[in-house]
Amino acid sequence: MTERVYDTRPRGQILEAAHFDPYREMPGLQNVQLRELRTLDRFFRFAASRGIGAPSVDAFLSFVADDRSTRRLDDLRTVLDHLLPPNTPVLLAIRDAIRLKRPRSRSCDRRPREVLRHDPVLAPYRDLPAFDEVAIEDLRVMARFLDFCEEKGISVPEEADYLAFVGDVASSRRLRSLKSAFQAFLPGSPALHVVLESAISAKSPDRPSKAGTMPRPAAKRRVDLDDLPSDWQAVLDDLRLGAVPVHARAPAASVIDSMQDVLREYAKVQIDAGAPVEISLDGVRRYEAARAEYSAQRSDPDYADQGNRPATQHTVIQRLRVFGAALGLDPRLLQDLRIHESALRRRMSSSVPLKFGKFDSLPSLTEVWQRATDLLAHSHDVSRNQTRCRLINEAGILALWTLLPLRLQDGQLRWGRDIVHDGSVYWVDIETHKELEPLRGALHRALTPFLEPLLLRGVDPAYLVTMRDRAIASSEPVFRDVAGRMLAKGYPSTVWRTHTGTGAHISRTRIRTELGQLGPEGVSAALALTAQRDARSQRFYQGKAVAAAQRRAGQNMIDDLLGECFEE
Repeated sequence: MTERVYDTRPRGQILEAAHFDPYREMPGLQNVQLRELRTLDRFFRFAASRGIGAPSVDAFLSFVADDRSTRRLDDLRTVLDHLLPPNTPVLLAIRDAIRLKRPRSRSCDRRPREVLRHDPVLAPYRDLPAFDEVAIEDLRVMARFLDFCEEKGISVPEEADYLAFVGDVASSRRLRSLKSAFQAFLPGSPALHVVLESAISAKSPDRPSKAGTMPRPAAKRRVDLDDLPSDWQAVLDDLRLGAVPVHARAPAASVIDSMQDVLREYAKVQIDAGAPVEISLDGVRRYEAARAEYSAQRSDPDYADQGNRPATQHTVIQRLRVFGAALGLDPRLLQDLRIHESALRRRMSSSVPLKFGKFDSLPSLTEVWQRATDLLAHSHDVSRNQTRCRLINEAGILALWTLLPLRLQDGQLRWGRDIVHDGSVYWVDIETHKELEPLRGALHRALTPFLEPLLLRGVDPAYLVTMRDRAIASSEPVFRDVAGRMLAKGYPSTVWRTHTGTGAHISRTRIRTELGQLGPEGVSAALALTAQRDARSQRFYQGKAVAAAQRRAGQNMIDDLLGECFEE
């Protein structure tokens, strides 16, 4: 088996290939995920090397000859469904290839569709349009299940009944096939999305986590935490425990993590220079010079000045100064560090922060909201549950982070714990990771059309109350994959980067900037929304927008800011 090289090229670079010329302007291409796009690119190259024009079943099977699963064929089917009209011969060929690639079950049903149409157990379904659209393998599994229910006298299947049906096999493939058939005949049924989905989860073998099996490579520019001086380690432990003077405020956990990284890097520079590992003016100069030298070595324009921008320099010195105060350093040294920190802060005012460079190219509030609305509308038109789930999640994340710009640490929300319903509106109740600041209050009603599809997940809206009660009682994740697992902490940034060009953190900058234009009251509202209480942030966002505030005096806070979106 030939070794595969993982494709790390970004979306834009992949689409530069000539074989994408006929598809580049197709609207369906924007819904194709990066993994699927990479698979299509590999297939195009494979077909070109074999001189394949119109791909056949054999061509698809040759492409995955070394694969044990149908994953790459499934990816190809998904992307081709987005790009080609229904019933195109290539779409039929890829589906036949997937069926041939899958291992056959222990008892094979080879009856054609017309024979199945006359099977008595399928009589309630034979005249429905979906009968001719369901994959033949899925229809055969459905017929077998209905025979099973009739034999066992089952009228309303429960999870145990589904599991008994597949008791002779080890995988959940047959249940997934059954779900695909039922989804065509009974769209929106809670029995399908709750009971059968639960059986599929129970039958699916646990996937052993690979986390920790491959240790991270040793840091090249930092020492290990254990290599820091023992008194430094003791102070870091005290800060994490909140053991600070009564009049002082303990730093947030994220600040302590940042401080620890700075100290590890600082110590590495001193050791490499043969200097003592201690905080001193010479050590700071040596540290800044090393960071500048490393930054200058970066050739990729995307990383220009990374680690050496004024804002980063200021943060680094601030971390050293705060730690030095906790360590009990000479007050004269701390004063020198404070003077240097102030000088760096003045330099910050003359440069455009990196996030504001991204902010200037951010789509407008209306455009982002319209994009979320379009994604939600598109989710109603797709038949594949996995695609529908992704679209609903993306729409919800764009909408929620627009009105409630959370930090990623606070974004793994759960029903009942973080979001509740009082019979009229949805409420948020979060204790944020930013100094444990609470974030509580009613969510804007404009979010309701995005929150409820996250509860329903394809179930008919008539069952909304049932699904909401179930989600709240079980503390289910708000954003979850098709199998019900909570999505990764960084997923919101992935969504925002896909649709706006930058991560979800930019939503925090925008809400402060937009509301900052309304003066002190707007700044207070923005900082409350973002769980931020730093006085310097107040002055910065308010001062930055004074001129705009004069032009927009009389505008009502956030409802008016969003009115142009909601009146569409």
